[in-house]
Order: sequence, then C-alpha cells, then structure tokens
Amino acid sequence: MNSEAENKNKKDQNPYLLMGFWEFAIMSTLMVTFLPWSLVFCVIFYGLEETKHIVLAIIHDALKTILAISAILGALIMIIGVLILIYIYTS
Repeated sequence: MNSEAENKNKKDQNPYLLMGFWEFAIMSTLMVTFLPWSLVFCVIFYGLEETKHIVLAIIHDALKTILAISAILGALIMIIGVLILIYIYTS
C-alpha cells in the first residue's frame, strides 16, 4: 500500500523543479527564446505531460524571480525612505 502511494507521489513530482541552476537556466532560456517552436518540439518529442511539467517549472521560476525582485526593491525603498527621513529631521 505504501509503495503505491510512493509511486503516485514520484509520478506527480515535477522533475524540472529539481534541476540544477545552470541546467534549468539554459533550458528555460532556450524555451523562452524559441517559444512557439519549443512548445511544438516538446509536445512532439516529450509528450503533453512532460511539456506541462516544463511550462509549470518555468512559470514557477518566473514567479519566484518576480517575488525576489519585488522584495529587494521594497527593502531598498524602505532604506532610502528612512535615510531621507533621517536627513530631513537632522537638517
């Protein structure tokens, strides 16, 4: 019974989310650069399920990147705001 649950869990897990940084960076860059043709290539040679996993991994990575950039920008804005307030009140 446990082996069936483990097999289903392994089957549902996206292998592209477990790739290394450079390997995924190269793959996602090529996918986005040649977008319409790369999707057709993936559907023909890898099938719909693998193509779905690739697209979901790219979307997942894009969302994480957007959140990281917005966190950095938010922190910078707060630091600059505090520095401006300090400058205003000390002048």
